[in-house]
Amino acid sequence: MVANSRSAVDMLPHVERRLGGLVLTGVTSLAQCRALRHVSPDLVLAVDHESHTLAYATETEAFGLRTSDGWRHLATDDLDEVLTGQLRNGASFAVTPTMFLGHTDGPPTLRNIMRQANRLRREDTVVLIACSYKWLQAPLLNELADRIGECPHPVALTLASNGDPLERQGVPEGLRQLCRTCPNVVLWRTDLAAFDALAHGALAGAIGITASLRHGAAPDRAGGGGGWRPFPVVLVGRLLRYLRVETLQDWFAHSDPWTCDCPVCAGAPLTRFTDTTASVLTARQHDVHALYNLHREAVASSPGHDRLEWWRQKLQDSYDLHRQLARQADMELSIPRVLQAWRRQTPLPLHSPRHDPSRAI
Repeated sequence: MVANSRSAVDMLPHVERRLGGLVLTGVTSLAQCRALRHVSPDLVLAVDHESHTLAYATETEAFGLRTSDGWRHLATDDLDEVLTGQLRNGASFAVTPTMFLGHTDGPPTLRNIMRQANRLRREDTVVLIACSYKWLQAPLLNELADRIGECPHPVALTLASNGDPLERQGVPEGLRQLCRTCPNVVLWRTDLAAFDALAHGALAGAIGITASLRHGAAPDRAGGGGGWRPFPVVLVGRLLRYLRVETLQDWFAHSDPWTCDCPVCAGAPLTRFTDTTASVLTARQHDVHALYNLHREAVASSPGHDRLEWWRQKLQDSYDLHRQLARQADMELSIPRVLQAWRRQTPLPLHSPRHDPSRAI
């Protein structure tokens, strides 16, 4: 789970130690990581410095950090020091403070990022790539897969777009191809797309607690900081989507609302949440439990064919429930574009001599 360091303490009791962990963002993330490590020695913790929300990578500069003295570009030795600093502050593994990868100067900038990352002689590091959704479309997709395929480290991928990047033409298919081709991909700062990625061979996923932490944001636009603004949005696991409480209240205006049996809800209706800070916090805690319910199902299936079949059945169940709910509410319910895209046939892995086809599911 990805959480702003201000809200991480509220999420901590609801994070599963065996299956999950926390990625901390925000200016106090290192201090919060250190504090959480003292109270939770067994919890998986990591830090995202959010450098990708502040500056663009270039053909010569890949990593940077905001400090009390201003912006600091990082050479290899400096980068190594920052990564070690994360571990000393309690992180379970280090995450590179990579700047944002645009698409206009494209391949040379990506090659510079990966060239510097590949120089790291470490086995405790995840290379973060936050990029435009255009990297999941042709012709950039093959270049991205080639560079990730050559990386000896896991690669955390964050996609940025105005709106949901998975609603862009070809992006769901491109992400599936990337995950089938490169098994070291971690989908980072994302939403339920993490489960589609896992079903198609991704190594792991990190889902944002708030909407602004469920996608990337280019440095020249707002939306990447994970700020705290009360707004009741609820994850309805059966439908595989986040919904505003007002929408749920409309749907169940003339029938009994759906309830939830998670430890937070304890059988209460999903329509009960309001826009107060306390209620929004409770809704987010419910979301965490709903995500772990899905995660438990996912990891109960074997990677490869079994997990893919599990996900396909979840998508079919979601589609059927949308139709059932439409009849119950006596209104038209639109099925999100991304759910429609996920129901399509799985594409083949990318063809490239740099990749070993036997590694793809």
